[in-house]
Amino acid sequence: MKKITRVICLVLSLMLFVNLGSFEVLATDAEGQQDKVEAADQAQSQEPSSKTETDITADTEAESPKENEDSVKDGSETEQPEVPEEPLPEEIPDADDAGDTDAEAPSEPVTESGAKEDKAAEEEQPKEEEPAVDVQAAETQTIGGTVEGITAEPADESGKQLKITWTRVADAVKYQVQLLKYADGTLISTSDTTDTSLQADVVQGEKYYIEIHAYKEDETGETEIAAGKIPAVLLAKPAVKEKSSGTDIKLAWKAVAGADSYQVAYGKKTKKTSETSLEFGKLKYNTKYSFQVQAICSFTEDGKTYTYVSDIVKLNVATKKQKPAKVKKLTGIDGNESAILTWSKASRAESYIVYRYNATKKKWEVVKKDVKKLTYTDKKLKQGKKYKYRVAAYNNGGTGEKSSTITISVKKTPKTIRSIGYKAVVKSRAPIFTSKTSKKRVKYLKPGTKVTTTDYGKGRYKISIGGKTYWIAYRRLRFKSSIWTTKDYSTKVKEDFVNKKGYKSKSKYLIWISHYTQRVVIYQGSKGKWKVLRSGQCATGKHGTQTPKGVFKIKYKEKGIFNKYTYEKPAVYFKKGIAFHSRIKRYSGGYSDATIGRPKSHGCVRLMDSDINFIYKRCPKGTTVVSY
Repeated sequence: MKKITRVICLVLSLMLFVNLGSFEVLATDAEGQQDKVEAADQAQSQEPSSKTETDITADTEAESPKENEDSVKDGSETEQPEVPEEPLPEEIPDADDAGDTDAEAPSEPVTESGAKEDKAAEEEQPKEEEPAVDVQAAETQTIGGTVEGITAEPADESGKQLKITWTRVADAVKYQVQLLKYADGTLISTSDTTDTSLQADVVQGEKYYIEIHAYKEDETGETEIAAGKIPAVLLAKPAVKEKSSGTDIKLAWKAVAGADSYQVAYGKKTKKTSETSLEFGKLKYNTKYSFQVQAICSFTEDGKTYTYVSDIVKLNVATKKQKPAKVKKLTGIDGNESAILTWSKASRAESYIVYRYNATKKKWEVVKKDVKKLTYTDKKLKQGKKYKYRVAAYNNGGTGEKSSTITISVKKTPKTIRSIGYKAVVKSRAPIFTSKTSKKRVKYLKPGTKVTTTDYGKGRYKISIGGKTYWIAYRRLRFKSSIWTTKDYSTKVKEDFVNKKGYKSKSKYLIWISHYTQRVVIYQGSKGKWKVLRSGQCATGKHGTQTPKGVFKIKYKEKGIFNKYTYEKPAVYFKKGIAFHSRIKRYSGGYSDATIGRPKSHGCVRLMDSDINFIYKRCPKGTTVVSY
């Protein structure tokens, strides 16, 4: 009976082991119908406990067959009783019931209904608060996903590094940045980082691919979860040169390595070109323009365009001024082995260029550039020769049209002192006298008679008729021109003239106005010992408004003579209403009349600024002035 009991126990143990395995399979199938994530977590939490208890039961039951085998072996030496033939179907239910009783040992039997109950229990338990997840980052977290937002730009002004940035990939713990040649994909460098930016050494103008690989860590190690790639290039700044001509500006530069086009912005306008220069025409004269120049490189891949630009090159360029107008009213007189030129101001002129014709070479040559005044004296000329001159105005816009040509004959220097003369015509029947003060009429001249005066005084002019000299009243004449020269006397002639005449002065200075040579000579010394201190050109009264002759003294000085539109300063008076003063200047700038070196005034004596300033500052009241 004991043997039968042992056999029954063995059979029941085997059936229990098989049933337990079936229950595990059923439970696993049922759990597969639930949410995958929750089933995985539940399986991980239940599997160890179930498996341990099953192993324990199996080990316990496994010992029983062994003991039975031992018992059978031991009992084999004796006669074994026959096993009653009982129908198995009747005994199996009893064994199942016994197996159910014995199977209560596992604490958590795995059944389909039990799994549902556990799930419900878990749902009733209060859930722990989950950490916040970056939604944008979570969207990029897909195995085999794309690294988004890759950019490349110059890291600094060194032109040797690119700063590469990209958008963070969720769960990524490391990024690998690869630099490859754009042409053939050859790997140049690899760098690892945990940040979302990196600086890479590159060569300006070289084209690259930049690849970013994102990795996460799991039980198997590092796994790539995303990758991205863009083309890139680091462009150098163009070296720009500018050139302006009139109202046109041209910008030019050398080709920039890697660039396929260039962009120039000025004002609110932008121009693009694939060439290495751009021209801007019909701009405003004398105006400054600001330009910004950049090199550009564009890549188009998979329907997307990547554009890279260099740093901006800024420069300011001004257009030239409009060319000045033509010089007009060029006149000239011969001086002491020199030619004295004067002209009127040309609009927009900044300076003037004086030309002289070279008869030997048969061409015009520049005598002097950058003449700021409206007069110029060409010196060291040969006496007895003729010279031709032209003058043109200049500014940074160019050279204006040349003036008309004038010819100047250089005469020999006079050896003796003489007075200025005037050519005139008798207006009406006029009496003539033997002296400037005589009241006895000698004879009458007919209207239209041409005369040349050689002297004047007391309201009469000295004339010569038939080798004899007479005097005629000023009001009887209509003056046509003056007779004078620009030939200066020698220093010896100048000093002999005042010393032999015995002129004296209350100061250590004496002034001589030479009407014939249109010069003012300033002496220093005393009676009989005067020495020439300085000599300068002047402009005395023209015919009809002659400068008075005689010996005068400086009476008073003033800072200037100021009119409505013009002025002359300073002014030094030596006779009532008659003074030394500067040329006629405009308040707005320049000269109203810059003529000097020939008779032109209304009686006063015009001087260059340096000469009138000397008289104003150095020659005191009482200084003698000889006008002859």
